[in-house]
Amino acid sequence: MSTIATKRGPYARTQQRREQIARAVLDIVEELGHEAVTIALVAERSDTSEATVLYHFPSRDHLLVAALAYSDRMSDEKTHASESDEPFSLEEFHASIEAGGYDGNLVRLLLVMKGQTATADHPAAAYFAGRYETQIGIFTRLIAGRQRDGYALAALDARQIAVQLVAVWDGLTNLWLTDPGFSIADLVIDAYRRLAGENIVEARALINRTDFGL
Repeated sequence: MSTIATKRGPYARTQQRREQIARAVLDIVEELGHEAVTIALVAERSDTSEATVLYHFPSRDHLLVAALAYSDRMSDEKTHASESDEPFSLEEFHASIEAGGYDGNLVRLLLVMKGQTATADHPAAAYFAGRYETQIGIFTRLIAGRQRDGYALAALDARQIAVQLVAVWDGLTNLWLTDPGFSIADLVIDAYRRLAGENIVEARALINRTDFGL
């Protein structure tokens, strides 16, 4: 018991310090943009030394990726999407997209880091690979739930829909950066309904209603 406690103590403190630093980087990005992130400023904002910052994150790019990962965790805590096995409602989905928020500086950082994924050993490559796989896994499960409940076309491949949905969401987010005059949530929901054939399911149900008059 004492051995376990000894191992957990330093590990917990290390995780806490990494979170503290990542949160400071995210605050700088949202406030000033990713261009303003420096080791010195991060150390100041996280109340640590530059040596401590570099001990946990060996480069500026590692810091920027840490900020994105921290933002993802905060978004997951708001929506709890990754914890649910229940078929999601489109209203809840719409609300979860809006709850994630869209900060222009954060979206710009996402775009910059995505451009680095072509470099295999760049920290952004592993981050985005894991991020996309997590997103696709969550949506595959949730879409399959709507198929089981009869909202979406059961013959379609849930994972393929999930891949397409993530790609559409990504593209809309990128477009929003240059034209923020539209609702990402509205268009993501519309794209999902088309991809999953929910409009077709609804039309069939309407035609089959005995009181519809056909």
